[in-house]
Amino acid sequence: MRQRLHYIPISEAVEGMVLGAPLAIADHGVTNFTLPAGNPLTEGNLHQIAMRHGEFVCIREDDPRSDAERDADLVREKARLDRIFAQADRSQPALAALYAAVLAYRSL
Repeated sequence: MRQRLHYIPISEAVEGMVLGAPLAIADHGVTNFTLPAGNPLTEGNLHQIAMRHGEFVCIREDDPRSDAERDADLVREKARLDRIFAQADRSQPALAALYAAVLAYRSL
C-alpha cells in the first residue's frame, strides 16, 4: 500500500506511529531533542516531545486512496493553489519556487 506524510498535533500522536520526517525540537535556538525519519514513536518519545513543548509531528501513514482519488485530489489542490497565487507574479523565481514547493507538499 502507498504511504503519505501527514502533520498532526502531538496530542494526536500515539505509540507506534512512524515519523515521516526528522523531528528536531529546539529551545532558544539550541536543538535539545531529535529523532530521525522512519523512527517509530514510543511512549518515552511522546513524553519527551511533550516535555519539550513539541507541537506537531510528521507521520507516515498508509494511503487508502486509489490512484484515481489521488489524481482527483491533486487536481483540486492545484486549483486551490492557483486561486491562492492568482495575484502573484509566478515569473519571479522565488514565487515560482514557493508555488512548486507547496504543490509538492500538498501532493504527498
